[in-house]
Amino acid sequence: MESKRARDTPWWVRASWIWLVGVTGGLIAAGLYASQGFFRPRGVIVAFIIVLMVPFAQARVRLMRHLSGAFSLNDVAGPAVAGMAALFDAIMVAQLVTARTDYSNPLLTGEGVGWIGPVWFSSHALIFLGLVLSGPIRRMRAWLGTRRPAEPVSIARRDFLRGVSKVGVGLPFMVSLSGVETSYDFRVEEHDIALDGWPRSLDGMRVAHLSDIHVGGAMNLEKLKCVAELTNGAKADLVLHTGDFLTHRMPGFDEPLYEALAMIHAPYGQWACFGNHDYDDPRRLTRRLAGSGVEVLRDRLTTIEIEGEPIEVGGLEFAFYGADRAQRYATALARWRPRSSVPRIVLCHDPSAFATLPQGCADLVLSGHTHGGHVGIQFDHDALTVVGMLGYPDQGIFERADMKLFVTRCVGFYGYPIRLGIPPEIAVLTLRSVAPGRQTGYLESSRDS
Repeated sequence: MESKRARDTPWWVRASWIWLVGVTGGLIAAGLYASQGFFRPRGVIVAFIIVLMVPFAQARVRLMRHLSGAFSLNDVAGPAVAGMAALFDAIMVAQLVTARTDYSNPLLTGEGVGWIGPVWFSSHALIFLGLVLSGPIRRMRAWLGTRRPAEPVSIARRDFLRGVSKVGVGLPFMVSLSGVETSYDFRVEEHDIALDGWPRSLDGMRVAHLSDIHVGGAMNLEKLKCVAELTNGAKADLVLHTGDFLTHRMPGFDEPLYEALAMIHAPYGQWACFGNHDYDDPRRLTRRLAGSGVEVLRDRLTTIEIEGEPIEVGGLEFAFYGADRAQRYATALARWRPRSSVPRIVLCHDPSAFATLPQGCADLVLSGHTHGGHVGIQFDHDALTVVGMLGYPDQGIFERADMKLFVTRCVGFYGYPIRLGIPPEIAVLTLRSVAPGRQTGYLESSRDS
């Protein structure tokens, strides 16, 4: 027997459910087809699409139902709104499906429509988050309501709440639009890191840490040149990258990356490890990066002489989940020369790996991957993010015994520019010695002269 809520739901809202089920099924079919020859298992792709689309669909239908009630949409306006929403769904899905192919169409990527997918998806993500949080809030209000006498709701208050409800519909979309601007707010952020094993002679050494550039789409040559110019302006001694250079697969999409990286100049070069998005053709990427002055360290350690003082820089390959990461990293590090008094920096894309690295394998580990938490509230050198609240290293400095980890907020984003509250950064690390009787090292002295 049909429930009262179902009877009160307009037909065009119920049609939205059917449409979204069909869209999800189509995405699963496309994902299964695209997974042929791809390194990820098909089950992972299907699960990813379901996790992506089920919350989106729930938020979409709730939005349609809310619009119907808040604006009293009739059988003409309602279907028109639902049709426009379905059009935005189609654009979002088309942008998602074609993002990693050689298909390019200005109807999907032009300035007037390129923002639709990112804003449409992230807005519904915020709506879903609101739905998740609203349950406990309603239960708390219901509990409080049993503790005090009920009060009649005045007509004026009811009208006010309806007005707030109408304004609230647009809030997630306004927040998401602001996230597009935030995603391109490139800035240099200075960080001092004190290291127990860092030599006094290298006190004040400056390292530019770049990660997750994710070239492709809106992360074009103009924006990457801006990143290069800001990096050069920081006057770093060394530039270290922690992977995820790539995003898409379309032919030539990565050319701006190599041109921009070739613009970056540092006295002691650029060094890198790979991230999880860099393995479509790692040999080609290694070769192209080398042509731009970036040396990729694939489970490899190198020594750099800085004014006669050696430092070691090592890069670890990304260990995909499901493998025994601790053993994987222990095996890779065992092939390197044993630790000595020479200071060592290790590049490892995923900061969660820090907990699994062998004790004492580095003085400093650099990571990216999290995009600083991506969604949250940014303070000075700290932030409140969902990623951080879940216990994942999201950004900043972390410690484990005598090793330190620095996680950058990263430069780019994957696919959609939906950084909400967490701006990108070009991290510039000033490495400090905490040895007794620390004196100003040559780097700082020469810079001041």
